[in-house]
Amino acid sequence: MAFGLLEGLNEAQEAAVRHESGPLLILAGAGTGKTRTITRRVAWLVSECGVPASRMLAITFTNKAAAEMRRRIAEWVPGTGMWAGTFHATCARMLRVDPEPVRRTRDFTIFDQDDRRKLIRNLIKDAGWDPQVFRPARFEGLISGWKHRRVGPSGATEEADLRGLEEQRAAKIYGIYESALERSDALDFDDLLWKGLLLLQQDVHARWTGRFEHVLVDEYQDTNEIQYEFVRKLADRTRNLAVCGDPDQSIYSWRGADIRNILRFDEDFPDAAVVKLERNYRSVGNVLKAAQAVIRRNRSRKEKELWTERELGPPLGLAEAPDEELEANLTAMQLARWIAAGTKPSEIAVFYRTNACSRALEAACTRLRIPYQVVGGLGFFERREIKDLLAYARLAANPRDDAACSRVLNVPPRGIGDTTVGRLRAVASEHDQPLTDALRREEFRSVLRGPARKGVNDFLAILERLRDRSTTAESALRAVLDLTGYRRFAEAMEATEDVDRGENIDELLAFAHEYDQREDGGLRGFLAEIALISDVDQWDESAERISLMTVHAAKGLEFDRVALVGLEEGLFPHVRALEEGPDGLEEERRLFYVALTRAREELHLSHCRMRFRTGAPGPQSPSRFLDELPPEVLPDAGFTQQLRPVRSRARMLESSAPASAEVEVEDAPEFEPNDRVRHRVFGSGMVIEMLGHGVNRRIVVEFDGSGTQRTLLLAYSMLEREA
Repeated sequence: MAFGLLEGLNEAQEAAVRHESGPLLILAGAGTGKTRTITRRVAWLVSECGVPASRMLAITFTNKAAAEMRRRIAEWVPGTGMWAGTFHATCARMLRVDPEPVRRTRDFTIFDQDDRRKLIRNLIKDAGWDPQVFRPARFEGLISGWKHRRVGPSGATEEADLRGLEEQRAAKIYGIYESALERSDALDFDDLLWKGLLLLQQDVHARWTGRFEHVLVDEYQDTNEIQYEFVRKLADRTRNLAVCGDPDQSIYSWRGADIRNILRFDEDFPDAAVVKLERNYRSVGNVLKAAQAVIRRNRSRKEKELWTERELGPPLGLAEAPDEELEANLTAMQLARWIAAGTKPSEIAVFYRTNACSRALEAACTRLRIPYQVVGGLGFFERREIKDLLAYARLAANPRDDAACSRVLNVPPRGIGDTTVGRLRAVASEHDQPLTDALRREEFRSVLRGPARKGVNDFLAILERLRDRSTTAESALRAVLDLTGYRRFAEAMEATEDVDRGENIDELLAFAHEYDQREDGGLRGFLAEIALISDVDQWDESAERISLMTVHAAKGLEFDRVALVGLEEGLFPHVRALEEGPDGLEEERRLFYVALTRAREELHLSHCRMRFRTGAPGPQSPSRFLDELPPEVLPDAGFTQQLRPVRSRARMLESSAPASAEVEVEDAPEFEPNDRVRHRVFGSGMVIEMLGHGVNRRIVVEFDGSGTQRTLLLAYSMLEREA
């Protein structure tokens, strides 16, 4: 067994596996085989050191990672009986066994986010306060923050007294909320960690602090303060604590992760053994050189030098586009080239800093019929705020659209409750009318009282005014925002790092503005195009797909080929991080490092000179991270076909020419109506007409078989004349 366990390990991995006792820090760079090292270590301790499997605990951060760890360990030591799970699962398991110290029973319920949100909303209503003014999501965030800092209701009240009315009322709700949880014999997700730590702190009989002979923690750089104290307390008696992680991949400070936990491990344990896993098995040489050059600029890190025996690989691809639409087209063309060269779509990914960047990419992939999936979030056109605004736009174009009416009749809330909606549907059904007509019938309106009557009148007034202001797609959407106050409503809804509703709204406005510039622009055509883009039935669920995702969602994944878009100052690095000073910038650089090291074979990076952000188009400066790439990983000179070099930020800021003026289109072929052409994705077809001039020159082609006409930008159409 010993030889088999050590087979295939490099020297550093073997040192980590064979470490018998005492604290151990495994600094595992990206792609260095840390999961293999951890699982072999567990098997070694059980089979070669005689440690009972039931006295070992392995903790990681995701259920998927925990399941993979258990599977791999079972390959070496079947039926171990060891504990392996996430922090939350481990705490819940301990609390099920020993719930009395935290005033619960073994049957306690775990409230998820939706349960918690609904309870807080009801408590706010019970207190006689308006949930539209004192928002449940805001109260939830405040309560969660207090729990992360282990501040109870009384402490929260003391803090809130020094602040404003909102925090004072949130602190009052906090106390009532805790009582409601106890009455319900329930814990929320924040409680699991906090109560788990309390269990250890009250463990006078060493039931838990003496329970595990060895504790192993993966992704230690992502631990928060409670998790840090939890694992230290568990290993306090034996000091057999092995942690594995990489400070260079600490990207979750917004969730409470504290990079100092891993940076100070050898200070907490001066006798700790430190093993560095530096041989990378994943990426080609140029990818590693790029990643290492960038991350060395950070100060808060542990020095490592990743290396590989693999070939250098191709230079990094760099592209500069006039705007996000053309950037998406360039990216989609690169994806098509990769696929045409033999790469499976499942081995290709496109990363971006925020979810709003996916809209243009989804549209470009749809136009080129590249199958894709949005990972870690809804597709752009499936997000609530986008569907709501489009529902209003649909009503402006077609007032008989009952589905759209049902969606926004009480959005934003205007006092139209379920009883009123039920009565409306009954009247509409009785008279075989659309809902908007039934809203005007006297027999329906005569029974309305108070807020419901006012809400119906307000909704009808919005529809009347909306039709008059919907000459274009952009004007319709701006009218919706103006007449309904939807932007304020969206900002009041929950927003997280990866869900910025205001940014998504701005992105939709940008798409509408771009569409209106076409000769066939306008609201109805815009809605028809959206319907095609959001039609998920056009792809076979079992088909190979490329992945679109934020860089945060990409953590822990790897792909043969990766495209990274939106590399502009204020977007990546993000403006909110820049406002946090050096620490914020260093985390953004770590996020960039994570993006680079997901690629095995090839990287394609891009930015644009004009992007629609904060409600209007504006000039963009290339990300400083592009300037930090070493020259030896970049192409020698220029780029091929549609790719353009990235200019320095100084040259960018000096340029006053329109963004479209510098786009090179001289290599684009010219066609005439009735010419036969061929596209590598769409197949053969006939040219119907040519539109526009210069960079906006477009070609309309009807492709054989489908009878579908597609309008493509000529410079990026990839069309060839058929012999």
